[in-house]
Amino acid sequence: MPKQPVQDPTDVDQLSAAQIEERVEKTLAHIEAIKALWPGLERLEEDRRKRSLGRSLAVLGPPLGKLFALLRPKDGKESVLARPFHVLGDQDEGDDPERFEVELLERRLKRALAEQQVADALEDLARHLDDDALATGEAVIGPGLAALDLARTIARQNAPLRAILAPVLDDFRAMTKQARKGKKPEGPKAEPPAPAPI
Repeated sequence: MPKQPVQDPTDVDQLSAAQIEERVEKTLAHIEAIKALWPGLERLEEDRRKRSLGRSLAVLGPPLGKLFALLRPKDGKESVLARPFHVLGDQDEGDDPERFEVELLERRLKRALAEQQVADALEDLARHLDDDALATGEAVIGPGLAALDLARTIARQNAPLRAILAPVLDDFRAMTKQARKGKKPEGPKAEPPAPAPI
């Protein structure tokens, strides 16, 4: 009788350790492939990120797209409407400081909107993976803490088993000590400032 092909599990909770490793490898390869599709991406410092005018893209993108379409050359000829905008030529970071480079700005606008679409999809995926990692972690930590507690009890009562459990319990003790060191006693809470007189 021929062997039935092994089917992939339909739920991540059914994945074997080997299947998990394989998926991590494939996922990281896909992430590298995505990065390769977008060479030269700029990374911002956190302060610039918080203050970037690019945050207005969702709101200002549509009217800017319409304006750029009106300013774009038609049939190889510059739009009459475009001429007054050349005073802004030194602000578009283009090649010609004497000309407002609408084509460049339009292309950048389309790219920014496309990148935001991809970023939103990746952020949604990251949130989904993060949520599942937390939910799965909950399913492990509950019984895991009970098992560590039981291991301590067993180690206290049985010397041969204590030797076997020693590496686990040593790690757990070291982690507990480190966590206690990290906690500083809270000082008195400051009272909120009184409202200014009107």
